[in-house]
Amino acid sequence: MRRMRVRAALVTAALAVAALPSLVMPPAAQGAAAVPRTPALPVVIDAFASYQGQSICSPTPKVGAVKLAGLLKATYGPASIGISRACSSGGQSEHKEGRALDWMLSVRVPAQRAKVQAFLAWLLAPGADGQPAAMARRLGVMYLGWNDHFWAAYRADAGWTDLKGCSTSPAMKAKGYDTYCHRNHLHISLSWEGALAYTSFWSGSPVAPPCDAGWGSGDAVPVGEGTDLVPVEPVRVLSTRNGAGLDAACRATAAASWDGSRRDVVSHVTGVGAVPADGVAAVAVRITAYRTVLPLTVVSVRTTASSALRPVLTAVSPATYASTTVVPVASDGTIRLSVDRGSADLIVDVVGWVPLAVPVPPDPAGPPAAATTGRTHLTRPVVVYDGSRVPLRPGESRTVHLGGVGPVPSAGLTGLDLTLTTDRSAGPSYVVALSPSSSVLVGSLRSSTTTARATQLVAPTPDGTLVLRNAGAYPVVVRLRANAWFTTDATDGGTGLTMLPTVVKVVDSKASLGLSGATTSFAWRGVQLPATAVPASARGVLLAVSAYGGTSDGTLDVASAASVPAVSFGRGQSAHEVVLVPLLASGAMSLRTGSVGTQVRAWVLGYVA
Repeated sequence: MRRMRVRAALVTAALAVAALPSLVMPPAAQGAAAVPRTPALPVVIDAFASYQGQSICSPTPKVGAVKLAGLLKATYGPASIGISRACSSGGQSEHKEGRALDWMLSVRVPAQRAKVQAFLAWLLAPGADGQPAAMARRLGVMYLGWNDHFWAAYRADAGWTDLKGCSTSPAMKAKGYDTYCHRNHLHISLSWEGALAYTSFWSGSPVAPPCDAGWGSGDAVPVGEGTDLVPVEPVRVLSTRNGAGLDAACRATAAASWDGSRRDVVSHVTGVGAVPADGVAAVAVRITAYRTVLPLTVVSVRTTASSALRPVLTAVSPATYASTTVVPVASDGTIRLSVDRGSADLIVDVVGWVPLAVPVPPDPAGPPAAATTGRTHLTRPVVVYDGSRVPLRPGESRTVHLGGVGPVPSAGLTGLDLTLTTDRSAGPSYVVALSPSSSVLVGSLRSSTTTARATQLVAPTPDGTLVLRNAGAYPVVVRLRANAWFTTDATDGGTGLTMLPTVVKVVDSKASLGLSGATTSFAWRGVQLPATAVPASARGVLLAVSAYGGTSDGTLDVASAASVPAVSFGRGQSAHEVVLVPLLASGAMSLRTGSVGTQVRAWVLGYVA
């Protein structure tokens, strides 16, 4: 049974305030007991903020902190409010991320004390439906420090507690400790969601609680080896923001350092759309992340709770980022996703599935003959669409017809494996590829002003059509190369795509696996694939590749029997993709990029034999 864990307060804010004599409001000066003007708010309230300690240096005041400072000044009058702090100053502090406020009012001045207490009473009071600390949750308050005491949303049941010994040590009652004990200011640290104004007080939409991987079979194991890839009409199986595929909406959140709780998002990927409930070894999925709170947030995927994590995308900003991958399925029909830092909203669309391989008993008369038919048709990469004469205009949607072009047949298709490339453009644009029947995103690529870029996509398309859309502000030249096509039935010239039940890492340049060290030039660097992962009879290999960019923007090329531009990345940024590469009989391949200092990782997901 799936379930969500929502941290609930065990005491109301009113009781918490009453429990501290120092926070009981004294006779107030005129206007001191005012409370902030509250906008129209949704009925559903935000979850309590989880602990998100400082992890980066980004002291520029964040929009939610600036808005809260403005709210305090508009309600209680002019006052000094500090937000930013130099990264070299002191220890860990959310001020260094621009998401903490010091409201400089003193508990020793009655009128100032009254203003702070009026605000705290409003902030921590129950909502109309009795939900505790309603406004603190709607603003994304993570913790508070005031007058020797500390309140934390992530352990709200404890109420106000001692702050660093200030309420118990007589020696600390001296004025010299007023800053240390927060007597001359109210400290407010915001969650990243509050700092970015994602919370309901500013956005009108509540922030959901962290997703919890408590449901699903804890002892699930990979189903086993698969064969063939069957593209299907894309079907959405997960959307954390609206709760699709879950019991309720939630946020994909990194493991909390406060309580160490698990933060996987579990998605059920079988028995949906055209994907059968049984006999599925792996699925091809398009994973999308948006509204991330920290730059360079990595989304990873795995089969079971004990499987190794494999990165599938890196979100550079809160904008939308997506990537396609193929992942083995657990025996309960699920896959797992996680983020390495902060939080994000995630979407999963299944675009294909891999049937479970049926064991063939050995033939006593001798080895079986080599297969001459199959549903996977691997080809040397060939351009099947060239938009260089008519660049894709901003806002334009263009339907391209690939059936019957080059080696791609005009009938009997289920989908295509394609490389999407963009030329250098006058300004950054965002090109997306859509399933023509359902308008579900099956691929995307951000163009660059300095270099051509490339990415991979599995496009379910029974008639060979695909929709390209320029969601950016500049025209861009788009090309498509076909690496393989898939048919409804096994046909002559086809082969089977064998998926491994457990992915095998074959390259990690940082750890000197396959390649030793980062890229030093544009020269090809050879890698020998182990026979334990790819047999000598393999005609192609399905690789998951990751590149961490070096001194410049670049593209990682993978080559063996042919060269494929696998994935493009920005300087000092990571990118990930799955690429299908024709393979020499020797099992050797090569990689290269012009971005000096780039680190590379690669995993074998399967092979074409």
